[in-house]
Amino acid sequence: MGTLRGDNGGGERPQDGGGLPDLPPEWGTIIIPDDPGALDDEGSSIRRQFRRAAIRRRWRRRLHLKPEPLRRTTDDSPGLAVPLLIMSIAVIATLVSLFAVAWPRRNPNGSPRLAPPSPAAVVSLTGLSLVDPDGVTVPVRELAPAVILLVEGCTCEQLIAGTVNAVAVSKAPSAQVLVVANRPPTLPAGLNAKVKVRAFGDPNGSVRAAVPFLAPSRTTAAVLLGADGRVVRSVSSVTSAAAFDSELGNLAVAPSSTA
Repeated sequence: MGTLRGDNGGGERPQDGGGLPDLPPEWGTIIIPDDPGALDDEGSSIRRQFRRAAIRRRWRRRLHLKPEPLRRTTDDSPGLAVPLLIMSIAVIATLVSLFAVAWPRRNPNGSPRLAPPSPAAVVSLTGLSLVDPDGVTVPVRELAPAVILLVEGCTCEQLIAGTVNAVAVSKAPSAQVLVVANRPPTLPAGLNAKVKVRAFGDPNGSVRAAVPFLAPSRTTAAVLLGADGRVVRSVSSVTSAAAFDSELGNLAVAPSSTA
């Protein structure tokens, strides 16, 4: 391919280099080929290196990276292919995980899951007190068993009379009928004398507030109070004793839960 020539056309090297500077040692041995076409391979290799360097510079500018430091590039020099591959894999993995989290899932059975119903809470009125017409405070526990009629804003004469008669013929004739409003209401005349009927005031609405079923309602209501002061049943928007008279026999028995 080429002839290894001397430094002076094959002759002896002049003393002191002939006044010419020496070539850089990193250039190594210089071989001048006999056929200039032999330089094509090296020229192609150098052009490939230049193209790769230009591509790397463009990608660095697009990715806002620092300029590549000046160094000698070869065919074995690492490019941006590996970093770009790693970035692509990371982006794809992130997108797949996001889709997996956000994708709606279906219940295999096709029906929603329902929590088992919780048992009804036991409501006790033993800690409450009512006010009689003389202004005396009476604890509710001393009045049980009883049917409490909440009649704010209603005379409810038929409801009161019907409740008294229903208690009189029930299995708990000793139960009292307590007619309760914000202020002690006036009781109708001619009530059954076999049943004790009393009027009380509840200025704070403590009875209605203590029964969750009645708390949001302001309508006429009935609360059946067992002998132990616990609520047996509560009825809102009541107009007749027929709504609860079947439960009156339970007033003398300690209830297990609220209705």
